[in-house]
Amino acid sequence: MKPKSGKYITFLPDGIDVLVSQKDQSVLDVAVREGFALDHTCGGFGTCGTCRIFVRQGLEKLPPRNDIEADIAEDRGFRDFERLACQTEPIDGLVIERPTKDARNKD
Repeated sequence: MKPKSGKYITFLPDGIDVLVSQKDQSVLDVAVREGFALDHTCGGFGTCGTCRIFVRQGLEKLPPRNDIEADIAEDRGFRDFERLACQTEPIDGLVIERPTKDARNKD
């Protein structure tokens, strides 16, 4: 059970609630800090698209994609709930899922 104070995001499929520190600038930063396996071959610069995540809850609270993420999303045909972890702010209540190899066909 998580304490009431602080900002948390949830990683699926394990349902792990993670406290976001003030130093965490992106969902990718949180994932790396917590040892959550999430590909990120470009080092968080938004150029590779490998840190793609599915936002399962909280999408309406997120700001629009920045220019970097919008270019990748357009190029790769991302749906609205597909975001780049390196470009996504870790807002309280965000629930994200790491895509599986066949997830594209399921959603």
